[in-house]
Amino acid sequence: MSAYDIQITEPAEKDLYEIGAYISRELLEPETAKKVISKIAKVINSLGDMPLRNVLVADERLAYKGIRKIIVDNYIVLYIVTENSKTVTIIRILYGKRNWMNLL
Repeated sequence: MSAYDIQITEPAEKDLYEIGAYISRELLEPETAKKVISKIAKVINSLGDMPLRNVLVADERLAYKGIRKIIVDNYIVLYIVTENSKTVTIIRILYGKRNWMNLL
């Protein structure tokens, strides 16, 4: 059993859906889309154990809010750890080459 509960925000769910849709429909690679989504989900689930192992983001404003990141292939999973409730909240899942700091 994980030490932390994992919650996924609506924007993060939408991000995940859009990643899958883009790879599947635009790139015409539905099998690749399934693999990418599965890999991201596996990494997110792994955050239930030791979520503090990943660094805070480099931006001071966002780091002050406690936003951490983990990279999964070309994507960045951004999340916050709440120690007193033992919760990991996934806030966004974004393409790494995008100017993602302006999206938070």
